[in-house]
Amino acid sequence: MLSVTVLNVFLPALAFGLVVAAQFDSSFIVIPLTGGMIIVAGLAMGYAAYTLLPWFKNIPRPAFGVMLFAAAFGNVTFLGLPIITEMFGAEHGYVAILYDQFASTPLLLTIGVLIASRYGSGKSVSLASSLKRVLLLPPLWGAAAGIVVHVTGMTVPRLVLDTTALMGKAVIPIMIFTVGLALDFQDVKRLALIIPALALKLLFAPVLAWWIGSRFGLTGETLKALTIEGGMPVMVISLVIADEFELDVPLTAMCIAASTVALFFTMPVMMKMLF
Repeated sequence: MLSVTVLNVFLPALAFGLVVAAQFDSSFIVIPLTGGMIIVAGLAMGYAAYTLLPWFKNIPRPAFGVMLFAAAFGNVTFLGLPIITEMFGAEHGYVAILYDQFASTPLLLTIGVLIASRYGSGKSVSLASSLKRVLLLPPLWGAAAGIVVHVTGMTVPRLVLDTTALMGKAVIPIMIFTVGLALDFQDVKRLALIIPALALKLLFAPVLAWWIGSRFGLTGETLKALTIEGGMPVMVISLVIADEFELDVPLTAMCIAASTVALFFTMPVMMKMLF
């Protein structure tokens, strides 16, 4: 019930408030474009790593599917948003919203579920139903409404902005709490299996985010926020996808837990190296 309320009420309001409060510029295109490129690159590199490296060529299909998810999809809202707002202020929280709602989540619910279907139970999915699922997401509409406000030049009443800000303060602790619930180290014996995927997600992806973002003209704290988003640990929602399509659920949980802990070592190193 709590997660449903967050998804349908608090997160859309938060997305709207953060997007409306942001400065409307080229970053509104660059951020989701970069996010999409990072995810596609992660899937391609993950596939290559677990196909070509001799130690991993014969892993079971459900585990292979999990590795693709781990290499590509990051926890960009439930962990990335709190980190960005804490480091750079709420005015940069829109980076997480745009990255998630216009890149990560749409790709997860389309390409991601097709991958899960292929390597999991074989449960059939259609692209049309996946696209419909994306279009019905309340947070996506919240972010889209914020963009409409910018494009049309509408004035949003201060009461509305204050309300969304208040709702945002409520939802961020819930996000962090949700991440904590997903941490599970029971499958630690297979830690070696997930190292290539985690290296791609925590080391390769932030470098790629920094490189693409800087080439498109992003600078300062916006570029830093985008780089952090690129290096976020494995997405918590992948646990739900793994369970639905009968992928390797314990291995998924281990990827989430290990990458989340590793983030507190990799993120400072990457930021130091790149900035």
